[in-house]
Amino acid sequence: MKADNKSKIDFVVLWVDDSDPVWREKKIKYVGEKNVKGNEDARYRDWDTLKYWFRGVEKFAPWVNNVYFVTDNQKPDWLNINHPKLKWVKHTDFIPEQYLPTFNSNAIELNVHRIDGLSEHFVYFNDDCFLIDKTEPEDFFIDGLPCEWPSIGPLIPIGFFAYTQMNNYQVENRHFSMRDSIKNNYTKWFRNRSLKDLAKLLIYGSKNEIIGVDSWHIQISFLKSTFNTVWAKEYETLDSTCKNKQRTKEDINCWCIKDWQILSGNFHPQKPLGQLFHTVSLNNSNEAVEYLKKQKGKVVCLNDTENENNFEEHKRMIIEQFEKLFPEKSGFEL
Repeated sequence: MKADNKSKIDFVVLWVDDSDPVWREKKIKYVGEKNVKGNEDARYRDWDTLKYWFRGVEKFAPWVNNVYFVTDNQKPDWLNINHPKLKWVKHTDFIPEQYLPTFNSNAIELNVHRIDGLSEHFVYFNDDCFLIDKTEPEDFFIDGLPCEWPSIGPLIPIGFFAYTQMNNYQVENRHFSMRDSIKNNYTKWFRNRSLKDLAKLLIYGSKNEIIGVDSWHIQISFLKSTFNTVWAKEYETLDSTCKNKQRTKEDINCWCIKDWQILSGNFHPQKPLGQLFHTVSLNNSNEAVEYLKKQKGKVVCLNDTENENNFEEHKRMIIEQFEKLFPEKSGFEL
């Protein structure tokens, strides 16, 4: 099948400069100095790798329509805001006033569809998710549908973010049946599956209840219209999350929108483009560097955690490899 070439595909990336004194003062004013679970400094700190995100886009996705760079009125000094494809978007440009200011990435993500001019088809990136090899529009959308590789299984309730996933499933169970979603789109769910995936589909897909839809934690292809649908059907739930200045155990996140697309059958089955690495140890960072060096996938996510035990050394290792992959400045840089 071919991609829907009539559709323009935008990229959206979120970034924060946690060293900005204005931002830090505002954060302290609204949420205090003490970090609560899920909002540790590691969730905000900058690895100084943003320029490589832009270099990856220019080198490996030159076909992209526009790049929406979303910040709280921040930008790095080196950014060329006059680049013809770059749209610098402040929180005040699209997030409803009653939710501002916000330091909650869930709230920001749930409102990105409000960005003026954003295409119906867009790909959402965190700033730790990089393109590292050549991509085509068909890697993200085919026949106008987001590319996804859904897998189901029970949620393992470990860590803070399990609360968010459970909250997502609460929403999804009010509107969908796992069994019916698979039955109505069985060719998408069963195509080219491993024996393990088939077994999980047969066991958990026979139930009405949604007990888990795996998230790959890399880039996500979205239909803007799905955000409008979920907001219309679950306004109070999304509104409640967006009122939280920081992430809480009661939040949902944009994975709920992704799952909604999957459970509605609005996806094209395609295996993930890359892999997630938690840069929590030297071993993990070495694996990430090797992945970058050999360009084993088209995308890599280098996820920081509060358990990172040697931040500066791991940062040096990652940047050193990025410099080898992207030695030249992009047009997004001054």
